[in-house]
Amino acid sequence: MDALKTSELITDTYRRYLRSILPIRDAEIAQALTAAINESPMLTKGPLLEATPPYATGATLRRLIDEGVLSPAFRDLDGPALPLDRPLYRHQEEAIRKAALGRNLVIATGTGSGKTESFLLPILNHLLEEHRKGTLTPGVRALLLYPMNALANDQLKRLRQLLAAVPYITFGRYVGETKERRQDAAVQFTELNPGERRLPNELLSREEMRATPPHILLTNYAMLEYLLLRPADMDLFEGEHGGRWRFIALDEAHVYDGAKAEELGMLLRRLHARVARGRRLQCIATSATVGDDPHAVMAFAAKLFNAPFEWDESDESRRDLVRASRVALPDGPFWGPLTAEGYKELAREDDPGHALLRMTGGRYGDPATALAHEQAMAELRRSLAKGPRSFDDLAQLVFGGQADPGGGLAALVDVGGRVRDASGRPVLSARYHLFARATEGAYTCLTGEGPHVSLNRRESCPTCRGAMFELAGCKRCGAVHLIGAVQETSSGSIFTPRVRSEERRRWLLLDDAPEVVDEDELVLENVTNVSEGPRAYLCPRCGALHGARPPRCGRDGCPEQEFRLVRRLNTPAASPTGCLVCGGRGAEMIRRFESGTDATTAVLATALYQQIPPSPHPEAADHPGEGRKLLTFNDSRQAAAFFGPYLETTYAELQHRRLIMQGLQQAAKKYPDASVDTLIFYVTQAAERAGVFEVKEDASAREREVALWIMRELLALDERKSLEGLGLIRVSLSRDPAWRLPGPLLDLGLSEEEGWALLAELVRTLRNQGVLTMPEAVHPGDERFSPRTGPIYVRNRGAEPRYKVLSWLPTRGRNRRLDYLERVFAALGCSPADAGTVLENCWTFLTNLKDGWLRSTSNGRAGVVHQLDHTWLRIAPADVLYRCELCRRFTAINVRGVCPTMGCTGRLVEATADPDEHYTSLYRSMAPIPLVAREHTAQWTSEAAADIQQRFLRGEVNVLSCSTTFELGVDVGELESVLLRNMPPTTANYVQRAGRVGRRTGSAALVLTYAQRRSHDLSRYQEPEEMIAGYVRAPYVPLGNERIDRRHAHSVALAAFFRHAKVTSGTIWRTAGEFFRPGPGQEPPCTRVRDFLTPVPAEITETLRHVLPAEVQAQIGVDSGKWVSRLCDHLEKVRRELNHDIELFEEKRDKAAEARRYREADRYQRTINTLMRRDLIGFLANRNVLPKYGFPVDTVELRTIHCDNPVGAKLELTRDLSSAIYEYAPGAEVVAGGVLWRSTGIYRLPGRELVPKRYAICPSCQHFRHTDEAEAPECPVCGTEVTSPPREYCTPEFGFVAAPQTRRPATSPPETSWHGGTYLVKLADDPAEVVWRTTRGTHVVCRAGARGEMIALSYGPGGAGFLICAACGWSRPRTGGKVEKVHEDPLRRTKCTGELQWRDLGHLYETDILEVIIYGLHQETAEWLSTLHALLEGAAYGLEISRDDIDGVVHTGAGGRPSLVIYDTVPGGAGAVLRIAERFDVVAQTALDRMAQCDCGEETSCYGCLRNRRNERHHGLLSRGAALQVLRRLTGEGPLTRVTMA
Repeated sequence: MDALKTSELITDTYRRYLRSILPIRDAEIAQALTAAINESPMLTKGPLLEATPPYATGATLRRLIDEGVLSPAFRDLDGPALPLDRPLYRHQEEAIRKAALGRNLVIATGTGSGKTESFLLPILNHLLEEHRKGTLTPGVRALLLYPMNALANDQLKRLRQLLAAVPYITFGRYVGETKERRQDAAVQFTELNPGERRLPNELLSREEMRATPPHILLTNYAMLEYLLLRPADMDLFEGEHGGRWRFIALDEAHVYDGAKAEELGMLLRRLHARVARGRRLQCIATSATVGDDPHAVMAFAAKLFNAPFEWDESDESRRDLVRASRVALPDGPFWGPLTAEGYKELAREDDPGHALLRMTGGRYGDPATALAHEQAMAELRRSLAKGPRSFDDLAQLVFGGQADPGGGLAALVDVGGRVRDASGRPVLSARYHLFARATEGAYTCLTGEGPHVSLNRRESCPTCRGAMFELAGCKRCGAVHLIGAVQETSSGSIFTPRVRSEERRRWLLLDDAPEVVDEDELVLENVTNVSEGPRAYLCPRCGALHGARPPRCGRDGCPEQEFRLVRRLNTPAASPTGCLVCGGRGAEMIRRFESGTDATTAVLATALYQQIPPSPHPEAADHPGEGRKLLTFNDSRQAAAFFGPYLETTYAELQHRRLIMQGLQQAAKKYPDASVDTLIFYVTQAAERAGVFEVKEDASAREREVALWIMRELLALDERKSLEGLGLIRVSLSRDPAWRLPGPLLDLGLSEEEGWALLAELVRTLRNQGVLTMPEAVHPGDERFSPRTGPIYVRNRGAEPRYKVLSWLPTRGRNRRLDYLERVFAALGCSPADAGTVLENCWTFLTNLKDGWLRSTSNGRAGVVHQLDHTWLRIAPADVLYRCELCRRFTAINVRGVCPTMGCTGRLVEATADPDEHYTSLYRSMAPIPLVAREHTAQWTSEAAADIQQRFLRGEVNVLSCSTTFELGVDVGELESVLLRNMPPTTANYVQRAGRVGRRTGSAALVLTYAQRRSHDLSRYQEPEEMIAGYVRAPYVPLGNERIDRRHAHSVALAAFFRHAKVTSGTIWRTAGEFFRPGPGQEPPCTRVRDFLTPVPAEITETLRHVLPAEVQAQIGVDSGKWVSRLCDHLEKVRRELNHDIELFEEKRDKAAEARRYREADRYQRTINTLMRRDLIGFLANRNVLPKYGFPVDTVELRTIHCDNPVGAKLELTRDLSSAIYEYAPGAEVVAGGVLWRSTGIYRLPGRELVPKRYAICPSCQHFRHTDEAEAPECPVCGTEVTSPPREYCTPEFGFVAAPQTRRPATSPPETSWHGGTYLVKLADDPAEVVWRTTRGTHVVCRAGARGEMIALSYGPGGAGFLICAACGWSRPRTGGKVEKVHEDPLRRTKCTGELQWRDLGHLYETDILEVIIYGLHQETAEWLSTLHALLEGAAYGLEISRDDIDGVVHTGAGGRPSLVIYDTVPGGAGAVLRIAERFDVVAQTALDRMAQCDCGEETSCYGCLRNRRNERHHGLLSRGAALQVLRRLTGEGPLTRVTMA
């Protein structure tokens, strides 16, 4: 792949796509928008060029053996997989030497640097020496711990290569997919590794590893938790083969940050206490991106492992951080320099190395040395050694003043990658980085000097100072709409683009065309109606709205005399579902200029995929896309899961249209006008040539599929994207030569051709609504015809929405046919009043034609109805068509220049397809190669994820849509490009993802990143160099989160209980049913835990003291045993939940059996079995009894096991309560397993009520308080009278229930409603105080501490809360109107008449809290909010804290003094706010820089500075200028200084 040309193509494609997003019929605004897109420097950045120099080499393994660093037995490993005479990388040599001395190490070298060998070879050396001494017996010596199975699988392959020659060293991978029995594991090995011989020293099954534990054990941290708990795995840690543990190697250590680091730190402490208490373990961590500060990295490792790590600048032997050494640049002398043209000639050579030797006259011994000493190459490498740089800047640096410097630099990079030294390393290893960003919207002024369009959010035009308004347009006719809010002031109404939380978004139509309503659309589109509100005259200078046109505006002295007529739209929807100008109806009919994420990244992915070359391996030729591969990343699991099928679907639509074009071009050589059947034949041939179909599909199946593509295209569901709508094909109706036009049509003054054209246009309106017969193999109800799934019919009079029957003549009002005919009459000079009669006569004529265009059928419910007979349709490539000068739509029919768009007054002119239109270009040029896309997220089982990974590696899957599952070290072969669908959280994440590409390809790879419309992404986008190679902070290990640590205490206790039960009675409980359900005449085993822990065994207490921080020991009551009661109470709660679930399904099973519905009863029994057989440890983790890594605290489940889709039984949808009250709230939707699930209730547990709590929030200062009073008195903090009554919330502590009925995901991802907020309940206990001083002497006091209290409240989509059934838990958002008396119990599927209670959802939790008090500032709430969110962004960016891990509120304290409160969103706290207090100077300075760099107007804010999804209710209050004013006072005149407290 030519990465540079691909970058240029993607840049052009993105701008071309943006130009095609929004059809605008106002020519001046359209021209200004196009200019803004073409000229904006903000849309893309790059490409940037980054050099990745090879690593410096050191000693050979043989030399280390000779020196005695390695055992003489190490010679046994000599072979192709590990040649003893091949030089190691210098950092590998350093790591081996230090490890041989017993040092704990952190190996921090880049991706592809051989980190595995750096820690594995010292371990193997220890094992080889043991074997030489005769002491190597079974038992674990080394634990290799990975964050994910894919990494463990990858490293397993390397171990097989290394250990093939030493059968006495055993190894085994123990993960979730490891089979229990030896025979099953052998079968699995053969399936996963076809043709590969199993090594005798690889232990494949659990029973083998338990019998003779392997010397090297590979697992992941979640499985290690299982191993420590399960009594069946005791022999790995103790007993006959225990006590031999020596090493813990932790791969990809940088992922353990914050709460996850605390989880792992506790796990490692427990492991150490179990296998080597009082004895040292050697600890080794590896990562390409663990941090740049060696002291911080050592502190991280020491806290994580609870072991000593050192960094002594003065003593090399006491430096436990191993970093990479790169090959140094050569010293002179240099030859040349070669010119740009010279490098271009060199690049054209088949063997540039030979040409180099010829050019240098044999002065150098090899081509690589010759090239390295060429002056232009040396100049480039010197420059890149300082970091990545813009390609254009580098071209000028190296070849400035010459012809085509860019072409010369591209050739230089190409030659540098192709010329390699004796070890195979290229002279120049490089990567290209390209960045694109989302648009915020389009904003236009409307003054006489304009219009001026900006792609940045602005309220005032920087050119003419007129008001700016956000643009939207009808996707059918291009009518211009404005978006904003109408504010009522003392001087009248004002239209402003800023929408405050309490205001409704208003839409103004910037068009004076009369309102039209198309009855056909109303019949078929089930959308909220849109109607015209009052008209007004808009002042373009200040936004004032006047009911009548004044001579001058006059509002606050505004002198404007020109006005724009606008119409307010009455629509309850967030976006109008209809256009008043053309009558179009449908979701998102009026579109804003937002590039979004899924649609835009699908465009980018498509362009990128088209440039990727096929796999070089012959066996991939028969795979989809000839083995092409592309990785895409997204940090959201939901977003990654949605994008896989979305990309496959949207790409297929493009591919199908391209194939239709190809087939039509072939058909046209023989048939000028092809029938549908003819076109099916030729398109099928084109699809077969492109490799679209599987070999096993027969001819009829292929033609059936192609027929569906073609019929879908003939409906032209999205006219702006369809082949016909873009003017690429012409669809006409053939006719019998014997047919004669009725005389009255000719009497109107029409020619015969015009008369037939008029009839054809009237019939076309039916085709575009789906009134069309289908080929026999195509079902009109296929979901791919949505939203025109059929069959759909027409009759003369009387529409029937229930039966999808349209009326040829309008039943009430108007339709397209009558509207068109009236406008034709006007053009002919006839009376439009006669159009209705003529329209009816046309119907009579068409339906009386024998075997005519309209085929009749009898519909029992609707009588005789008709459809357009598709066999009359003829399709041909379009040469010249007609296009409306106003609405810009194409048509093949021209009757007196009348545009067929309803209500359009534009005239038709001859036109051809626009080659600059995005989709036109694609349909004409794209290669229709197949694309198979799959998601690769944590939602898959480990077996399924491994299978998808293998299919991707083999080339059977082309695109993987990943969350973070492929970020870490997985070798995916010859990968030339990767697409990041958002800016990664940190530079470390970016480096990891970029490191997936260019490992084994001969050309420079390309990393393409899309910055989403959010602050983190857009701020990182400002300085992409920092994203590629910026400062990497060391991970942070907080200790002392009581909620996390309590669960580890539970794990210690239950592990001891399980071992005790096995030793004393041989009992092992493997499933939830076995542990929580009683046996015959027995109590449930879970009840024995209390007896076992009364009193607490000394061994457990000793372990807890060894593992838990002292403050946590005190909090949970280790000495008093108080923690035991909490554990046992929790187990009892879980037991009751499980019993309730099982009894509910037993009741349903028995009722079904009594009614002889045995199949249904059997389904309920299978559900009971699923519940009973859930893995016990996983079940306890999901119920917050045991650690659940990645979901630290307070998780609840959205239950899906009862739903109609069997996938529901395979899912465990869990979220922390703080997120679940939004994401799983009743009415919310989520995608999982390719299915759309909708929450429909709160899970209820018998005997456990959802306790309501009454609360009040001050509308002025936002003070939250619980109250027992029915009426809220005045606010106790600010004295404001609270007029609204208190509301009530409940905590859905038992989780949520999904609706039984499921659906497939739509074409847009489900939206999460963030109506609600988080409020301060109590400041931190005993906070530590840090004081900062500005250069002016102003003091900033930061008080940070633990055990503060916050409450998250969810108010539902409309802000009115939820109605929750007190009996069954059924629930829905409270929207007003009639309240149901009867509803369906979501679990029992029976009618329920329980009382519906009005509640909000809430979660009260403890966390770390920072209070920031800025003295000497007096501001309004809006200014404080702006400052708060600026500081949050500064903390996220400056300290590399995930923005999702911190948030804030404005707090009014005693005496009305405001302060800013920043808190950890992780319940229990993860230490983030403590870091903010300690480095507040960095936070403030970074916030100032961030706010100053944003492109939006200072009077407003945007997603690049202050806005995000969670603070939507404050968007109208946030001002970048207000934040800048405060931040400049704090740090603009000099840095903050810390005040030392006496």
